[in-house]
Amino acid sequence: MGKLFVLVFLAGILIELSGCRSHSGKGSGSKPRTGWLSRVFGRKKDRNESSSYKSKDIEKVIQVARSYKGTPHRDGGVSRLGIDCSALIMLSFKEAGLTVPRTARQQSELGRMIDKTELRPGDLVFFADRKIGSGITHVGLVTEVTGKGEVKFIHTSSRLGVTENLLSTSYFAKTYAKAVRPF
Repeated sequence: MGKLFVLVFLAGILIELSGCRSHSGKGSGSKPRTGWLSRVFGRKKDRNESSSYKSKDIEKVIQVARSYKGTPHRDGGVSRLGIDCSALIMLSFKEAGLTVPRTARQQSELGRMIDKTELRPGDLVFFADRKIGSGITHVGLVTEVTGKGEVKFIHTSSRLGVTENLLSTSYFAKTYAKAVRPF
C-alpha cells in the first residue's frame, strides 16, 4: 500500500511538472487551475489571504521590476541583456522569494481573478491581442493606483523595452483581458 502511494504521488508530480513546460499562447479559462497535489495537501492556490505575501513583498517585486527599466525586449529573454514580459514578472517575484510560472498564460492562472476596479500594486494584468494570437499574449505588473483610479503597470514593450504605462492607454484598454491577484 505504501509503495502504491509513493508511485501515485511521483506520477502526480511528473504530470504537474509537465504541464508547466507549455509555452503555448492559447487562452486559459477564467478559473485558476488547482493541481491534485494542492487539493490533497490542502495548499491554497488563492494566496490572497496568505500572510506570506505582504506589502514588503509587493514593494520588493515592484522595486526589482523597475530595476529592469530600459532593458530591451527579447522574445524568450530572461536577463538584463533582453527580457520578455513573463520573464520580467517571473524574475521580479523570484527576487522577493515568490515563485510564479514562466509564461504569461500560466501566470494568468495564478491566484484569483479580480475586477479592474479592485486593482492594487502587485496584481497582474493580462492582455489578448487578437492580431498576435488567441488567448493571453502579454502580462504586466501593477505598480501604482492613483487616487483618481489611474492604474500604472510595468511590462516589456517591443520598441521601448521594460517601461511603465497607464492601463487606460488606448491600446491596453482595447486589449485588456483580465487581472489576477497572484498571492
